Amino acid sequence: MVVAPAVTSSSSSSSPERIAYASVAGSLAMVVALVGVYVVFASQLALAQAADSISDVVGGAVLAWAVREAAQPADDEHPLGHARAEPLAALLVAVLTSLLAFEVLRTAASALVTGAHPILEWPVAVAFVAKAAFKSVIVAVATREVGRGRANAALRALRIDARNDVLLCSVAIVGFGAARWGHPAADAWLALPIAIYVAISGIRLARENIGLVMSAAAPPETTERLTRAAAEVARVVSVDKLIATWAGSSLHVQVEIAVAGETPLHDAHEVAHAVTTRLEQDEDVAEVVVHVNPAPLTLVKGGDPP
Repeated sequence: MVVAPAVTSSSSSSSPERIAYASVAGSLAMVVALVGVYVVFASQLALAQAADSISDVVGGAVLAWAVREAAQPADDEHPLGHARAEPLAALLVAVLTSLLAFEVLRTAASALVTGAHPILEWPVAVAFVAKAAFKSVIVAVATREVGRGRANAALRALRIDARNDVLLCSVAIVGFGAARWGHPAADAWLALPIAIYVAISGIRLARENIGLVMSAAAPPETTERLTRAAAEVARVVSVDKLIATWAGSSLHVQVEIAVAGETPLHDAHEVAHAVTTRLEQDEDVAEVVVHVNPAPLTLVKGGDPP
């Protein structure tokens, strides 16, 4: 017997969406400010930070769309829902991030070869401090939402990205100070590791989300947790098989349970529904399909009575 899948949606999707839009607005303002600083003062670090902010604008907008799309209920064209919208959006962000990192590397290397030095004025440092402060607010807000149990994939990505930007801005401020103290080439030299870091982040993001799009298996500890949860349901003799795969940022679970062979069809159906309800309580699970098998008599007699 197979019980029809039950698809759930996150009621907290609006929180990551609002944070994403706030990130877009703030990052857009930072792009304008940092590009202006680069044009006026020729700071390679400002260009690196501007490139990162452009990535944040596009990434935040795409993630906001993906969060809203992933929250849509299943329909005739998408019977399993829209959960894959988030990793698909993340893949686009990963590609863009890698391209921007390459451009920053090219520009910084060119500055080192030609010996171009930045004009050291305090607006450069002010721009870096402003971005670090803005991203710190995003980190704080996202961390608060995670503490409330709203740690979906998009929110975690926004928090990690903002935290990384705080670290990168701190490096930029150090580069500014080094240039002011007689090491003008430090500006371009420090832009290089920033670009490399951004590129590595893009590659990691792509690898992670390719697995989500391709329905990769859940980690063993997750499968074990779900198996234990199903086995704890009353009248389940055993869990014969459980497969949990990612569909976007949510898990689709297929489970085979065994009940006593003499169990009436109606009662077996109720047991299957109880297993579905129990597994749906896991925050990562979006869909559950339960198949009921008759348990071998030796297993039923050898264990606790159902």
